[in-house]
Order: sequence, then structure tokens, then C-alpha cells
Amino acid sequence: MRTVKLHVLCEGQTELRFASKVLTTYWIEKGIIVLPQLLITSRKKNARGGILSYQQAKRDLNFMIRGTQDNEQEVHYFTSMFDLYALPEDFPGFAEASALKDYSQVAKLEEAFGKDVNCYKFIPYIQLHEFEALVLCDIDGLKDSYPNASEKLDKLKEVIISRYGDNMELVDNSVETAPSKRIIKALKDKYHYDKPKTGTEITDKIGIDTLRAKCQHFNEWLTKIENTCK
Repeated sequence: MRTVKLHVLCEGQTELRFASKVLTTYWIEKGIIVLPQLLITSRKKNARGGILSYQQAKRDLNFMIRGTQDNEQEVHYFTSMFDLYALPEDFPGFAEASALKDYSQVAKLEEAFGKDVNCYKFIPYIQLHEFEALVLCDIDGLKDSYPNASEKLDKLKEVIISRYGDNMELVDNSVETAPSKRIIKALKDKYHYDKPKTGTEITDKIGIDTLRAKCQHFNEWLTKIENTCK
């Protein structure tokens, strides 16, 4: 039986740490080895992290895909971890997807992304709306990490649940109210929010199975990978 290797192109340090720890631990038991890689922002400056343009992301994906070869011992698959929030406007299907909302919007973008990359072993994923939607699945866990902000985090939880219920993937996409912006605002008087460290700690504590149950699109992504990487 061949080893399955899943290459994950990550938008930033938060996604990289999540893939390196949480996804790696979860999938190793299922026979999938996770190999995360950070987007290259500037090759000349050796700068990594952040999507400046779609062509940048496509270039890195192509390097990743062309740099591997299946053999009798191993088979390679590829995916992405990008946020819908602040996605570059040159992304395939961006104009058409902008007329849609939420799940329909990311589905349209992922469909166009997959067609443009044109590799049957690539499984596109765009997080609705931002990685921190996963963190918001346990706001009480944030209180453990930032105890002096408990009052504001309780208020954040109340506001989000009253508007979105238990579906944190629907927390919106504006520069003021995206998931990470809400967390930063709740903590700003007491703490600096460490996105990579806290994001990994909270999601690891929540557990992938609970995240899958609470986040429909996230679960669909993992299901596609598990059904494809055989």
C-alpha cells in the first residue's frame, strides 16, 4: 500500500501551524501524511505568507505539483488553505462569485480555482469567511487563554450567537467584523491577539471532529480529501 502525502499550500502562519499540528495529528491516524507549505510573497526577499495576487498562489501551486512524482511507494495530492476574507480580486470566478453569498460564493470560487489549476489531484479550499471562524467555535476557550478579557469575550459570544446561531462560518467578511477583527477588538485593551499560536491552541483543544460538526464547509473539505486520498 502506497503512502499518501497531502501537500497543503497555506496562506499564512496561522494556517501553516494549524496544518502542521492539528491536521497532521488527525490525519496521520488515517494514513495521510500532511506536508504544509507557506505561500512565497517575494522570492528575492525570501518573504513568505499572505496572498498578494492569484498568480502568486497559482505559481506556488504549480511548483508544488511539478516538484512531486508518484511512484510505487507514495502518491501525492494537493490542497489549499486560503481565506475568503481579503481574497485577491484577480482570483478565477471572483466577479461572478461576488454576486453570491456565503456557501454559494466559496463553492463558485473553488470550482473556478480547480478548473484553472487543472490538476485532478488538487482539492481547492477557501475558508468561509476566515480561519478564525474555527476559533470562534470555542469563545470560552479564548477566555482560558485571555482571562482578563472575559467580559468582552462573553459579549462577543452573545452578539455572535444572537446573529449567527451556532454557525461560525457565517460570521461576515467586512474589515470591521470579520472573525479575526472581532477577536482582536475584544482583546485589544488587555492583550495582543497572537493569531498563529492561539489559533492552533484553541482549534487543537476543540478537536477536528467538533470543528467538522460545527463547520459545514470545513467538514466538506476534509470529506473530499478523505474520499480522494486513497
